[in-house]
Amino acid sequence: MRRRNFFLRLVASLLVSLLVVSVSAAQTAKFKGLHTFTGGSDGAGPSSPLAFDRAGNLYGTTSGGGSGTGCSGGCGTVFELIPSTPKWKERVLFSFPSVIDPIGQLVLDTKGNVYGASIVGGGPCNCGEVYQLVRTSNGWTQNILHTFVGGTSDGQYAQSGLVQDSVGNLYGATESGGFNGNNGVVYELSPNGDGTWKYSIIYEFGVVGGDAANPYGPLKIDAAGNLFGTAANGGLYGWGAAFKLTRSGTSWTETILYNYTLDFGSPPQPDGVVLDSAGNLYGTTISDGEFSLGTVYKLTPTIGYWNHTVLHTFTGASDGAYPYGGVTIGPSGVLYGTADSGGIFGYGTVYKLVQGGNGHWTETVLHSFKKTDGANPFAGVVLDQLGNLYGIAGNGGADGLGVAFEITP
Repeated sequence: MRRRNFFLRLVASLLVSLLVVSVSAAQTAKFKGLHTFTGGSDGAGPSSPLAFDRAGNLYGTTSGGGSGTGCSGGCGTVFELIPSTPKWKERVLFSFPSVIDPIGQLVLDTKGNVYGASIVGGGPCNCGEVYQLVRTSNGWTQNILHTFVGGTSDGQYAQSGLVQDSVGNLYGATESGGFNGNNGVVYELSPNGDGTWKYSIIYEFGVVGGDAANPYGPLKIDAAGNLFGTAANGGLYGWGAAFKLTRSGTSWTETILYNYTLDFGSPPQPDGVVLDSAGNLYGTTISDGEFSLGTVYKLTPTIGYWNHTVLHTFTGASDGAYPYGGVTIGPSGVLYGTADSGGIFGYGTVYKLVQGGNGHWTETVLHSFKKTDGANPFAGVVLDQLGNLYGIAGNGGADGLGVAFEITP
C-alpha cells in the first residue's frame, strides 16, 4: 500500500494560480482491459507502474498472489503482458518467496533483465531491498542487489522504484533511514562487470537546516544524468520540496528547486516530477488545493527561483481525486495522469490536460472506472509510440483484484 504521513500545521498560502482551468467530462477515448488479475498463481493487486521493453511488451508487479509460499495468498509477482489479439497475454515471470511489497517504477536493461525495489522485506530489518531478475534457460532467477538495513547506517522503505542512466547505473530513494535523523537517502547501484554491484549512498537528506526530508514519489533522470525528485517533508516551510541532484566527479550536490507551502490548510504531499524538453517540471500533489483533493502543477525556471502554477485543482466530482502517480508528458505537451478515486462512479479516473492558445489548461476525463472494469488507478500511465496509454488499477475488475488497461485517446 502506498504510504503517506499527513500534517496539520496552518501557514498562509503563498501561491495563487493565475490560470482559469476548465473541465471537460466528455469521454471519447476507447478503454480496453488488457488483463484481469484473478489471484492464485496469476497474481493479485498490481502495484507498480507498467514499463515497456524494446519489443513493446509491458512489465509490472503485483503485491499478492503468485506461487510463493512464504505468506498466505501469495507474496506477489513480476509479470509480463504480451500484445496479442483480441486480448493481451499475461505471463508470470517470477513469484516472490516472501512478503516484500514491490512498488515503484521498474527498469529494464538492454539485455532484458528486470530491476525493481521493495518497500519492505529483505532481512531482519524488513526495510526493503533492490532486486534483479535475469532470464535463464530454466526461467527467471532473482538476484538481490542490496538489502536495506535502516537505522543510521542505511536507508529504508525504497518506495520510489528505480531509474537508470546511460551507462547502466541504477538510482533510487528511500523514504527514511540515513545518518541525519531518519530523513531518507538517495542511493546508486553500479555494476562491477563481474555480475556484482556496488551500493553507495549519494545523498542524505537533512544535512543542513531547510533541506528536503523523506523523499516520496519516483525519481527522474535527464540526459545529463541529473536526478529530480520530491520530498514530502522539510524544505523552507516544512511541507516538502522539489530537488535536483547534480554529479560532480564522485560527489553529488543537491539544489532545492521549490519549497512547497500549505494550500488552503492542507499539506501538499508532492508525488514526483517529470521534465519537458524546455526544462519545465510538472507534478501532482495529493492532498492540497481548494478541496484538499490534489492538484496538477507546473514549475518554470526563472532567474533566481522557480515559478509555481496550478494547472488543475481536483474537485472529487467527475474529474477525480487524489492524483497519485504524477503525470506523463505526451505529444505536443499534453499531460496524462490518473486519479485514485472520484470520477462519475467514485473509483478513479484517467485524465488529460491540454494547454490552449490562451494559456489556459483544460482537463478532459478519458475514463471513469466503474469497479467492474477496475478501481483505484494509483500508478499513473505510460505511453507507447502511437500515443496510447497503459496503466494498472490496484483493485476492481471481475474478481476485485485489479486490472491492466489500455486507453486510446
